Amino acid sequence: MSRNSDENYGALWLLTPTVLLYVATFFVPIIMLGVLSFARFEMSVTTIGFYFDNYIKIFSDGITLKIFFQTVRLSLVITFWCLILGYPVALMMRSCSPKMKMVLLFCVVSPLLTSIIVRNVAWLLILGRSGIINDTLIQWGLTSKPLPLMYNEFGVILAVVHVYLSFMVLPLFGALNSINSSIEEAASSLGAPSWRVFLSITLPLSLPGIMAGCTLVFILSMGVYLTPVIMGGNFVLTLPMLITESVREQYDWPFASAMALMLLLAIGFMVILSSGVQKLVGRR
Repeated sequence: MSRNSDENYGALWLLTPTVLLYVATFFVPIIMLGVLSFARFEMSVTTIGFYFDNYIKIFSDGITLKIFFQTVRLSLVITFWCLILGYPVALMMRSCSPKMKMVLLFCVVSPLLTSIIVRNVAWLLILGRSGIINDTLIQWGLTSKPLPLMYNEFGVILAVVHVYLSFMVLPLFGALNSINSSIEEAASSLGAPSWRVFLSITLPLSLPGIMAGCTLVFILSMGVYLTPVIMGGNFVLTLPMLITESVREQYDWPFASAMALMLLLAIGFMVILSSGVQKLVGRR
């Protein structure tokens, strides 16, 4: 018994570097954010204390909450489109040949292999007023003036979905690939049409992958910064942009810390909600 305990303690020592890394890069910054969020910022001077000025400002300035809910709405829209576009791709990857599966996997993952600057510049060349789409439409006589494809929510959503689609497809593919195909074949052999098999068997059994993908995409979308700046300009504001502005231009670290904590609380609520839904689905 003591020998097993010694081996367990020896194995735990192997986790020490990882634990120290998490403490230094996650827990310490979170504690610092919490302390700064209750500080007071007056006349460009930060006073450490227990003040609620920053949280009162969030709920009373009429801007921060509006931008927060806009960020949540954009994240939900991005998550929705990633699910709508990613589920058919995951289904196709499940049923296609190994070679075609590798091709689709490369297409899905390839946006992550390039720099975020390169991706956004490519979208600028495609969606800009003199971009490929607008030039083609004008040359074909389908429109007389360039369409507003950039510096709006459409451009931001399209560029973010292009990147985060892989974070939806991979969990969905894992969930779909783990489904025993004999269950679907048995339902088909009993006379169930394809749509009934999908709605009654495939879709319910893939719900863990759906929840995992939606959670990942929502969390990443809530914190995205550079893509809305480039694709949305000053016309689409998100909470990470407001946090960056408070730090860079106003040097208001306490208010930025309060907004960052609010963002973390929203993300934490989404994770808890997703976990609860997965447990409920598991029981059913």
